Order: sequence, then C-alpha cells, then structure tokens
Amino acid sequence: MADYPLINGRKYDHSSAEIQIQDTIYTGISAIGWDETLTPGIVRGTAAQKLARTVGEHDAEGSLSMPLEDFAELIAALGDGYMGVPFDIVANYSNEGQANTKVELLGCRITNQSGGSEAGSDPAMVEKSLDIMLIQINGLTAVPNALR
Repeated sequence: MADYPLINGRKYDHSSAEIQIQDTIYTGISAIGWDETLTPGIVRGTAAQKLARTVGEHDAEGSLSMPLEDFAELIAALGDGYMGVPFDIVANYSNEGQANTKVELLGCRITNQSGGSEAGSDPAMVEKSLDIMLIQINGLTAVPNALR
C-alpha cells in the first residue's frame, strides 16, 4: 500500500520512465499510454437477473508519441511493412527510494500513425496508435490463465 502523505519522496511521472522498444532505449518519447478491457459475456435465462458470466474477451490498445527522428530509427529497425511487424515495449518506472514498476506492452503493432511539424520551436512529432496482445505489470496480467 502506498504511504501517504509522501513527504520525502515523489510519485512516478514521465521522467521516471525508461522506455525500451526492441533493444533500444528511446529517451525522446514524450507520451506513452495503454488501455485494456476484459468484457465478460453474460448468461441469461428466464430470470431478469444475470445467471452467470464468462471470463470474457480481452482487448488492449495503446499510444506512443515520439520525435520524427526516433520514429525513423524505430521503423528502420522494424523494416519494410513495419505496420505489420509485432514488437514489445518495456517501460520501467523508478525513483530513488521507491520500488520499481515494470510495464510490458507485448506484441504491439502500429495501427495508425500521424505526424507533422509547424512553425515554432516544437519538434516534428509522430503519434502512433497501437494494438497490443497482452499487458503485464510487474509480471501480472489482467487476463486469467493468459497465454504468453
């Protein structure tokens, strides 16, 4: 359980993350996100109430935002047809005096990408949507009896 109030420490923020894709650590990633659901099937009969539910269907997706140069490096590593190539993302969150948290986005594929630049001081960025096969947080999954 988290200790509150947190007087001599800090909570994770984006600067607490070390993000690795394939064998490369990308320090330019400005945003990473994930979302997963496990939606149960409902068993109904002649009663108005639910009789039971199944484990359900799992789905996971995510997003990633990175500078154009880093994106070019990533797709070069994935190769031609890169939107069809699965890859893993590992985000390790750590702060001094705090336990590490490891988030693994396994079997990612890029499903959508958008990018560009505009006048001003902001870098050219690429945002990607990801389809994710499985998410593990400190080795644990949301899916009972998950295939690995």
